[in-house]
Amino acid sequence: MQHSHISPSFLNGIVVQRLTLHRIFTIQELGKNLIQKSIPLKHTPKRLVKHPDQPYFYTIESDNNTLPPDLQAQLVAQSSSVNGEAKVLPPDVFGHPRANGRWASCISVVDPLGEEPQVLETIDITGNEAAVSSAVVSFASQEGESFLIVGTGLNMVMNPRSFTEGAIHVYRFHEDGRGLEFIHKTVVEEPPLALIPFQGRLLAGIGKTLRIYDLGLKQLLRKSQAEVAPQLIVSLQTQGNRIVVGDVQQGVSYVVYKSDTNKLIPFVDDSINRWATCLTMVDYESVACGDKFGNISILRCPEKASVEADEPGSEIQLTHARDYLHGTPSRLTLMAHFYAQDLPTSITKTNLVVGGQDVLLWSGLQGTIGVFIPFVSREDVDFFQALEIHMRSEDAPLAGRDHLIYRSYYVPVKGVIDGDLCERFSLLPNDKKQMIAGELDRSVREIERKISVCLSLVSDAMNFC
Repeated sequence: MQHSHISPSFLNGIVVQRLTLHRIFTIQELGKNLIQKSIPLKHTPKRLVKHPDQPYFYTIESDNNTLPPDLQAQLVAQSSSVNGEAKVLPPDVFGHPRANGRWASCISVVDPLGEEPQVLETIDITGNEAAVSSAVVSFASQEGESFLIVGTGLNMVMNPRSFTEGAIHVYRFHEDGRGLEFIHKTVVEEPPLALIPFQGRLLAGIGKTLRIYDLGLKQLLRKSQAEVAPQLIVSLQTQGNRIVVGDVQQGVSYVVYKSDTNKLIPFVDDSINRWATCLTMVDYESVACGDKFGNISILRCPEKASVEADEPGSEIQLTHARDYLHGTPSRLTLMAHFYAQDLPTSITKTNLVVGGQDVLLWSGLQGTIGVFIPFVSREDVDFFQALEIHMRSEDAPLAGRDHLIYRSYYVPVKGVIDGDLCERFSLLPNDKKQMIAGELDRSVREIERKISVCLSLVSDAMNFC
């Protein structure tokens, strides 16, 4: 498990630090027993959302090339008419029966805080539909009532990508969230890979199209739409009237929603084709993005473009603005970039301790948990930057590869100090410690103390996890 360190100083143009600590968990009291409980699920979980008020979670699960339960029962019934001995073997022992081109999907209601953590209800999704996205949305037209929204794809093939159609299922919460009631299904052109709430309505990314839906009696009602992505929308984030769109291959785009004219208008996009896997808004103008090649970047919207997008009545100017190189009129500015060596699967802005500063917490496909924490003073930035330069030359890797080239695997590292490398100062021989301390005009003890203070922030992150 890997942990990193960063803080919001990059918002002011200050160099960002990342510290990494390898720790799995912390035992607070040795006299207490450790208890771990697992909740078995029916299929592979794809998304996890929480009830807005109650301590219940909802997972969407799907497995490719797997027989769904209804088809299994049908085949068993047909077989029993012949020999009377056919039966379904326990899936937890033998696994689910396999079948090419078939999908088995379900929705599970999980209660993690009961006397025994358990799945309260499981709803199978039939018709060879695969669950791909989910969200809990509070609709203003329903007096703020929250609904579970699930996006599915029919007859999906992963590679090469193909499908018959997509759909959006709506479920109502019952018994304070312990149960679900199916309301209706809305058929769409493509599987909706991104769903989030937006101003009392549903915001959905369907292929290249960004669409706003409201809840109707028989299906979702389309309120506004625009083609905002070059390839495929895979992630969405919102703040106010601003929407950040992550494309599967073409990076990040900013979209503004003009409520007066009910229009969605893209006004700034990325200059690099990033294969975005996750993103989160750091502030109103900045976004942190991870891509499938193991990079984490922080991008910022130009101040002039941001102000123009929020001006009342600017939709005419934005709509007719001249495109730049087949994109939007403006480009995002790269503020920080770091090669993390793991495919980021999620990233969020949060504080790990009560009253603590906001950090960027991210997770990776290989089990990495990283924390990016911004510096609060220029003095710390200069100190760790100088320490990192010395460590690059004095602590050469075993394979002989240059550290700077490694962290700049795809794009030159920018605005980030490698805390993994700085942490290795305590492992150096004493003569090298003395030499580095003399170059930095500090004592060895002072340098180790400064590193330990930064690592204590990472330790708080570990205790939180």
